[in-house]
Amino acid sequence: MLIGIIYKIVLFFPLIKSFYLGRKYFFSAQNYIFIYLLVTFANECVAFIRNQIDSNVKVGLQYNLYFIFCVVFFYFFYSFVFKNVLQKISLLSAILSLGYIFLFTNFSNIDFDKRIGILITLFYIINSMLWFYQKISFFDENKMTDDPVFWISTGLLMWSCFFIFRVTPMFFFAKNDNEFLEFLKIGQNIINIVMYIMFYISLIKYEKQMKL
Repeated sequence: MLIGIIYKIVLFFPLIKSFYLGRKYFFSAQNYIFIYLLVTFANECVAFIRNQIDSNVKVGLQYNLYFIFCVVFFYFFYSFVFKNVLQKISLLSAILSLGYIFLFTNFSNIDFDKRIGILITLFYIINSMLWFYQKISFFDENKMTDDPVFWISTGLLMWSCFFIFRVTPMFFFAKNDNEFLEFLKIGQNIINIVMYIMFYISLIKYEKQMKL
């Protein structure tokens, strides 16, 4: 699928940008977003290659584990940003999310567990909204759009709103309306493209901060 290939090409650009900035400055200066981009790119490439070899292969386990990684990563990502009680709320959301995954989902199954998909969207939404709340509540003189985390939080929030719509009825459409399911996949790839363009913009903002 052409749109899927375009998505992976777009994803490659923030990965390279993040690596360049990490080598030039410090990976910690961008809250280690390079690690997330590297794992995401590797995950997408493995899924793409496996799909070319056998389009019927199940990659559920791969994405179950990937979303667990995302919860852990973005907890640590936001832990560098949040202050006081918001940091504790973020920690609680991560503990509850991981606890639910390990206790109540089939995360080790070869089939994708849509409960994990729903959970990751809720985790993203909670932490993104916490960041916006903190940014609005604690006034600073800088424009919100100059903050790199604005672009990452906006991207995660946008992705979550679409993904929760896609993943909730996914298995129903797989059985009853495969054409509409394919339409949702195309839409998801478009959302992915927009999100990683936002990630690239965030890296540009990080670069400007590093030069100050």
